[in-house]
Amino acid sequence: MRSPLSSLPVLTICLLACSIAAGQNAPQSEAATQHTSSLGAKFISIPGTTVQFAAWETRLSEWNEFLRHKKYPWTYQPHFEQSPEHPVVGVNLQDAVAFCNWLTETEREKRLIDGTQSYRLPTPEEWDAAVGLARGRKKNSLTAEERLLDDRIYPWGEDWPPSSKTANLADGEIPGYKDGYTYTAPVGSFPPSAEGLFDLSGNVWEWTQPLEVRAQPNGVLRGGSWAYFRSECLTSAYQYVAPADLRAPTIGFRCVFEDKRRTASLLAASDAEKKQALEERMKAMTESRKVDASAVEALRKKMQGKGDDEGLPDPASLKPAVADGSTFLNALGMKFVPLQEKSPVLVCTTETSVQNYENWMRATNRVWSQKPSFLLGGNHPAAGVSWEDATAFCAWLTEKDRASKLIPATASYRLPRDTEWSLAAGLKNEQGSDPAKRHLSDKTHYPWTPKADDWKPPALTANLDASKIPGANDPYSYTAPVDSARANPLGLYEIGGNVSEWCEDAWPGAAEERVIRGGNWLSHDKDALLTSARSHALKSAARADLGFRCVLDLGTP
Repeated sequence: MRSPLSSLPVLTICLLACSIAAGQNAPQSEAATQHTSSLGAKFISIPGTTVQFAAWETRLSEWNEFLRHKKYPWTYQPHFEQSPEHPVVGVNLQDAVAFCNWLTETEREKRLIDGTQSYRLPTPEEWDAAVGLARGRKKNSLTAEERLLDDRIYPWGEDWPPSSKTANLADGEIPGYKDGYTYTAPVGSFPPSAEGLFDLSGNVWEWTQPLEVRAQPNGVLRGGSWAYFRSECLTSAYQYVAPADLRAPTIGFRCVFEDKRRTASLLAASDAEKKQALEERMKAMTESRKVDASAVEALRKKMQGKGDDEGLPDPASLKPAVADGSTFLNALGMKFVPLQEKSPVLVCTTETSVQNYENWMRATNRVWSQKPSFLLGGNHPAAGVSWEDATAFCAWLTEKDRASKLIPATASYRLPRDTEWSLAAGLKNEQGSDPAKRHLSDKTHYPWTPKADDWKPPALTANLDASKIPGANDPYSYTAPVDSARANPLGLYEIGGNVSEWCEDAWPGAAEERVIRGGNWLSHDKDALLTSARSHALKSAARADLGFRCVLDLGTP
């Protein structure tokens, strides 16, 4: 068997080596502090994280101990036989969390670990580090080359297809590939990663969970399984968004072990290193006579994340918003047009972009925990955004533009109302007293054409799943730049595709759910693409096909 790194080119190995070295903040005695659980699972330190990862996926033997002691109500049986050394399958997100909580409580009761130590699921960002992605191991900004590499690399390298017996994948579905297992394999049957983690690719999908846990219908799975063979689904960066209650013969999990005292120590060491590097660089710049003090201060701000926004218009050069039928450009460069003639409601011509969303996160010290792996361009739509975060963005933008005197003190940004979204998409005179009654009330209108017998979108009018719409075509596998398609008569881009869009309204009879409008890059069903089609989700939900568009409400003219 070959090493998982044996197929990497020299440049790739150098990048990984550098990122590994950069993450090694632990003391030399780190090897002596490696943790082993009471169930015999070995935990390994990973560069770029403060936790230790289980060397293998949770085994059936460990799961059976949990069932026996906890009396947990779980009866799933796969259609194939497994030994105690195979990974458990058929666990949903709640099951996996319950196991981690039980193991934590049990070992604390036995005084094997203390109150600062615990088991949990890895976050998507920690899993990035475990699989060797630069974005998970480097804390500074990535180079363009590193971003491209992250997007195309597999846990075993850059080769496709992989060499036989690299991982437990869909044996027979990948041309020329054999791994020797029809279903799951005993953990540790294939070559480990450089740090010693097994089955980061294949065997079973692994649940991850953000640290900021919210009640939401979906979870993120990583790593592929014995049944997967599509190359794009087996890349290291791929995130499989699945219903949180899904139990399947391809889904399991892996635990991480966190020691908060160790975490605090590593973070303190990392902060000290960053501060020292910053001071040394500023000293060198000052002594070089090639820069002045203002350049040093600019570097300080940039290194501390306080640099000025790049590429944004100067607020002093912008005209304040008025309800006179004219367009409006705000402080983030977002363009707004009147919803109707001399309307006090102006609609943003594009979906909120990654760049603008990240401006808000930097200003408010937030983390984009559900950012899809494929969103690389700043001009792509912000997806993986909850309704709660979308409304928080609007509130922040309101205060920003009020402070700049670009909008009146009584004006505000918000999400569009359901009826406003229909007007923006060209659907007028809808019947029905609420979103549920208006759902599919008009069977003739599409955002790109009012003719039901000619419903397919013309070229460059919407980013949909064109591969499943006969005769349709678009050049994007995932999202597209927010202004890449043709604008509708109102001047709005992608009102019927790219990402579905949150609306302000609650769904009738479900106070915690909000209305969603428009198709997205995964859409292909004819009825679901009707302008009158609605869907709804919990306001805390964040999906890779869901974003938002802002409106500016100037109030009564």
